[in-house]
Amino acid sequence: MDEQTRWQRRKELEGKTVEQVGETHPESGEPAVRWLTSEELDELRREMKEASAWARAELKRRRERGHS
Repeated sequence: MDEQTRWQRRKELEGKTVEQVGETHPESGEPAVRWLTSEELDELRREMKEASAWARAELKRRRERGHS
């Protein structure tokens, strides 16, 4: 889903209640889906960047070990 499509979908949903969207957790009744706060998005991006760096380093280490 591209950025514009996501934005359009968010605009469609943001005025609706959870009941209108129909997405609740089966046990708790809490919303099963919610928009992340800007702080949560920043933290997620940071964690993804760290995980990506770790994965690249791990692949490099494994390649180097395999060629020894």
